[in-house]
This record gives sequence, structure tokens and C-alpha cells, in this order.
Amino acid sequence: MIASPPPPVPYPATVLVVAGRTVELTARVLVAGVVPPPRFGREGEVLATARAVLDGGADLVDVSLPPRLLGPVARAGDVPVCVRVATASAAAEARRAGAALVLVPPGDAAETAAPAGAADATMVVVDDLAGLPAARAVAERLGLALAVDAARWHGPEAVGREAAAIAGGCRLVRTADVRRSRRVAETMSAVLGARRP
Repeated sequence: MIASPPPPVPYPATVLVVAGRTVELTARVLVAGVVPPPRFGREGEVLATARAVLDGGADLVDVSLPPRLLGPVARAGDVPVCVRVATASAAAEARRAGAALVLVPPGDAAETAAPAGAADATMVVVDDLAGLPAARAVAERLGLALAVDAARWHGPEAVGREAAAIAGGCRLVRTADVRRSRRVAETMSAVLGARRP
């Protein structure tokens, strides 16, 4: 007999403050559209791509690029900017450049998380579903929300993986395909909202 996976359950009440805006994540899923490295290394190219990502339906623009390229997007003020970092020093640089949200790996979350009361926010990010239980344990211990990096996922299996990550507690999807991830996020938010007590 094959056992069915448990139904998605709302994440424990988590509030995220991004760029001064409070987002309640119990049953809401955010989408962060990735801005790829510019072909010619120009700020204008990054700004134009960020605008296109925003127009595609992203809640946040992920500008995981050097601070000189991240800064102009953050200063434009069109949308909160997030960035994925690997180290505490990279997180500090991104925050100085204007990142409103920093995505950190589980192993570095404790030392990379923003101090309480900081103007920016921090989320723990996971790359694959196999690492989700451990990342969720870290996020819960630190009182942080959980994100999934689906930027390298393509095709029909990406939809299932994103849905599984959201069902497992992720409340932000970092993606290169904003339209796909927006549809998954809205569907899963409706499922999570229907299951609220």
C-alpha cells in the first residue's frame, strides 16, 4: 500500500517585514523574480530587466548581483529587492546596497540573519526538496521564514517541485519563470488559506 503525503498545512504564524511592509505568511506565498547578470554589465540593463520581472507578476525582484548593480534597482523604489548570499560579508554588502530581503543558506543562517529590529529581513533558502526538512528546522529555530530557490527548475516537474516546497513550509519562491511560479503560488496560497483553522 502506498501512503499518501500529508496535505499542506499552514506555516506557523510568520510575519515578514519587507521594506516597511508587513506580510503575513501563514497562507501567503511570495514570488521573487531573478534578474540575470546583464550581458554588457550596465545598470540600465539591470533596471530594465527588473522592471520586466516586476511587470511579470513578481512580489520582489531578486538582484543577486554585485552591489553596484543591486543598488540602482533598490534606489529606484519600484519594488523591494532581495538577494541570495552565501556569506555574512556578502549579506552585509547587500544590505548596505539596499536589499530589503536577504536569502541565506541554512548553515549560515544564524550568523547571517539581520539583527532584530533591522530595516531588512532574512529568510532561509533551500535548493532542493531533500534539504527541506533540515532547512525548515533551522528556520523555525531562528524564527525565520523559509524560501525555495527554483531558478534552475524547468518544465512540468518544476510546478510539482514548487508546490511540494510550498506544502513543506516555503513561503517564497525564487524563480526565473515568474509567470509559472505566480500561478503555483496563488494556487497553493488558496489551498493553504482553505486549511486555516
